[in-house]
Amino acid sequence: MTGRGRPAANARGRDVGAEAEAKRARRAVAKAERERRGRRARLVSRGKVAAFVLVLAAATGVLAVGLVRDVQPSGVAFAGDLRRGGTLEELRLPQLESDGVVEYADYADRPLVINFFASWCPFCIAEMPDFERVHRLLGDEVTFLGISQSDPRSASIDLARETGITYDTAIDERGEFFRAAGGQGMPTTIFVRPGGEIAEVWVGPLTADALQELVAEHFGLIA
Repeated sequence: MTGRGRPAANARGRDVGAEAEAKRARRAVAKAERERRGRRARLVSRGKVAAFVLVLAAATGVLAVGLVRDVQPSGVAFAGDLRRGGTLEELRLPQLESDGVVEYADYADRPLVINFFASWCPFCIAEMPDFERVHRLLGDEVTFLGISQSDPRSASIDLARETGITYDTAIDERGEFFRAAGGQGMPTTIFVRPGGEIAEVWVGPLTADALQELVAEHFGLIA
């Protein structure tokens, strides 16, 4: 009986050993899987952080290209209290489609409508033909100036041509004048009375009818 019991005990021992080995193998596999998932999670997290940094950098203009551009002269100059009720004393901007400049002194004796636009702004694109329509109705009574802001020159030129605007255009490529004038959204339109008084800083799109109402309100002119 004792002889027969030893093989059975040995078999049980082998079974226990095999089970223990299997458990160790399963634990090793589980540990490796946890480590793999951990590495993947860290990579995803780093990827998200990197993507956020890139978006933030692009938005604030701190990418390497932006830093190079920042040291270049923009050709933009302005002076005065640019809030509603303040006075625009000076404005100088590069012309959009030529090497010339736009200066407020050339417009100071007439009412001036300044409209900021950009090719990435769908509301700007929608309202620009209406601005052209009112510009044609008013003729020389009111000067219109379209200013491309924070937009590549080539894209802005294409947009101006596609929308058919014929009034003067300038470029504020880094948005300097736009920010100084209190621009917080696009499109933005500034109504300037003769002599430089800022009658209105309008944020949001305008239809032809709404634009004519504001011209009548601030300049006393009816198209």
